[in-house]
Parts: sequence; C-alpha cells; structure tokens
Amino acid sequence: MILKAVDIKEFDFTGYGTYYNMTGDRDRVYRTLGEDFEDYMTKTPLIDTPGQLGYTIGMDAPYVVKAMEKHDHTQEALFCAADPVVLCVAKSRGDEPPRAEDVRAIILNPGDVAVLDRNIWHDACHGIGKRSAYYYLASQGPAPALWVRVSGDGVSVTA
Repeated sequence: MILKAVDIKEFDFTGYGTYYNMTGDRDRVYRTLGEDFEDYMTKTPLIDTPGQLGYTIGMDAPYVVKAMEKHDHTQEALFCAADPVVLCVAKSRGDEPPRAEDVRAIILNPGDVAVLDRNIWHDACHGIGKRSAYYYLASQGPAPALWVRVSGDGVSVTA
C-alpha cells in the first residue's frame, strides 16, 4: 500500500485531535506584534495534563510505517518549527494493533501544531527528503511507550 501525505490544512483532523495554524488561526491563537518580533500563543492550554517537552529527530521520507505508539494517559502536541515533517496517524480499535488500512499521512509545515487525542496511533515524524527535528509536549507515562507493529500490508509513505 502506498500512501501520499497530504497537507494538514487539507485534512479533516477532528477525529484525531486538534489542529492549530499558529499564524493563521485568530479564533484560538493570540497574536502580538512587537517592533522586532511577532508572537503567537494558543488561547487555551495545548494538553490537559502537565507535560514534558520532547525533541525528536526523524529520518527522511519516503519511508515505510512499521510500528506505531499510542497513549491512554496523555494527549501529545507535535510542533513543526523549521522544516516540514510527515506524521502518520491511525484511529484506535481498542486493544487491536494499528491496521495498515487505517493509517493516514499528513504534512505539518512550520507554524503547524497537531495535538493528538488519547489513544490515537502515531509514528515518529519524518522529514521530507531529509532528516528533520521537531518538538513535542506530552505527559510522561508510568512506563516507556510501547511501539506495536502495524498489521496488514506495509504502508509506504511518500510526501
């Protein structure tokens, strides 16, 4: 199965969490213009628990989604700052592993924030054509996240 990633602005993210366009969402983001800066801040907290800041360096796309993780104890906010990244998500079917046919690939561009709801399967983000870094915010769980192999045919992701 080959999956082409789509820009998050063209994707209905409501079943997976909340999407913020930090520079374009006036309903949910405050904007401050200074003499030498622009500042954007969400009007409400991103996640509903105290969170730790994480930093991930993802390999380049295209790639094959082999495993995913999900969290039942926290939401997870992913921040794209400098380079676009590809994020794959899949809705949970209870205790079943993620299914290849449920995987969706989205592109986050600088200024995009994707806040994943609890129990949404996701992989680490990948850079488009090169390694890329991104930050995330989530509460640390009682144990390290468990990565589960995707069932069904492999999912090849292109950007």
